[in-house]
Amino acid sequence: MKTIVKIKEFGITRLNNAEYTNFSTRVLTLVEQAGTLEPDGGSALGIEAEVQEEYETLLGTMNDIVAQSRISDRTAELADTDKQRDDLVVYLFNSIRNKKSSPVAAEKSAATSLYNVLKPYVGCYRSPSQQETVQIRGLLTDARKAENAPNVETLALTNILTELETANDEYASLTEQRTEERAASRLDESKTVRLRMDELYDYIATVAFVQSVAHPTDATATFVTNLNALIDETNALYNQRIAQAKRKKPEPEV
Repeated sequence: MKTIVKIKEFGITRLNNAEYTNFSTRVLTLVEQAGTLEPDGGSALGIEAEVQEEYETLLGTMNDIVAQSRISDRTAELADTDKQRDDLVVYLFNSIRNKKSSPVAAEKSAATSLYNVLKPYVGCYRSPSQQETVQIRGLLTDARKAENAPNVETLALTNILTELETANDEYASLTEQRTEERAASRLDESKTVRLRMDELYDYIATVAFVQSVAHPTDATATFVTNLNALIDETNALYNQRIAQAKRKKPEPEV
């Protein structure tokens, strides 16, 4: 009696989206590595081409979904960049105010003149983010007008204005990226996509196992062995993540 190696049971539904996508990617790789049979070119595992193609297409969707979960990273970048431009606006006006009291006549005159021009923008850093972006652009435009250029140079504010422009443009760019990402976000699709992928995985594993018993080859044996190893590895990593999460959970106060 020959030895039959079964494919291990696996609670695939408990994985988070990132774990699920990684597991599915590696399953697809194992299917591809199994190769084809001659002369018809069919899968060595007995899996129809359309099944493999659908699995690959849905896997691409899952990769997109996982990428969307990183939108929060963009929000953090926005917060940092917003603070940077706020600090630059405050520093700019503090510099001008200080120079208004300068004992150097040229500096005092330049500061007084430039402050009067930029006064409408004094509190722009307190405005809602999109309004602030527009107001900072207006501030930069006014500060760089030909009649104000000598005052900016006298007060040595050129570098501050350049850094403010860079931070403001970066904030605007990040805002646009976040908007595009949110518009493209398809996180709600994950449940539907995963349900179908679960069915396909079960089909792939079942057909491959049947093939390994009915028509055993090196390819089918390798697939079953490697899939079982992948299941063991994925289970171990899942258990490790859960254990770490439990350790981080604060103890209730007595």
